[in-house]
Amino acid sequence: MSNLSNGAIQRIIQQCVNDKPVVEIARYFQITRQRVYQFINPFRESGEYPVLRQSGRKPQAIDDRAEELILATYQSNNIGPIHLEKKIEETHGIHIPHNRIYRVLLNHGLVEINMKKRQQRKYVRYEHTHSMSMGQGDWKEFELKGSKKWLIAFMDDSSRLITCYGVFDSPTTENTLTVLNQGFQM
Repeated sequence: MSNLSNGAIQRIIQQCVNDKPVVEIARYFQITRQRVYQFINPFRESGEYPVLRQSGRKPQAIDDRAEELILATYQSNNIGPIHLEKKIEETHGIHIPHNRIYRVLLNHGLVEINMKKRQQRKYVRYEHTHSMSMGQGDWKEFELKGSKKWLIAFMDDSSRLITCYGVFDSPTTENTLTVLNQGFQM
């Protein structure tokens, strides 16, 4: 399925008006035939192109009283939206979501947009596509029959399979290499 724009909807309807088969239109735009008919039928009834609705919930308007309360609490405490949410709820007994508080602070220039949080990350950590292309290992201390022991385990990054492990009295480089060599021999 592809994301359609209002321009694409107009092109779909125009091709239907020009007697292009619905199957071909659906295949070209990578949508179902039913979706094509969802655009064509309202156009035939009203003669106007249908317009896509904005997805998601409509933002609620912020009333003046809540905005004044947010600004006053911010001026007296100088804390971020999440802490302001808790502070307002504690002192005034009113719950205002931190997203709404953030919008008020942003409108008044009291916070800045963090562009790093808005950008899509170009990497995914710890998820390689091929098995045995990358592994992870770590030491963990635990108690066994009243004595302290150390466990080391290595895991394949793709399949999450534990490939080798060992239990030792101390976490040393020699013990790590011993377990790794055992894992490579398998």
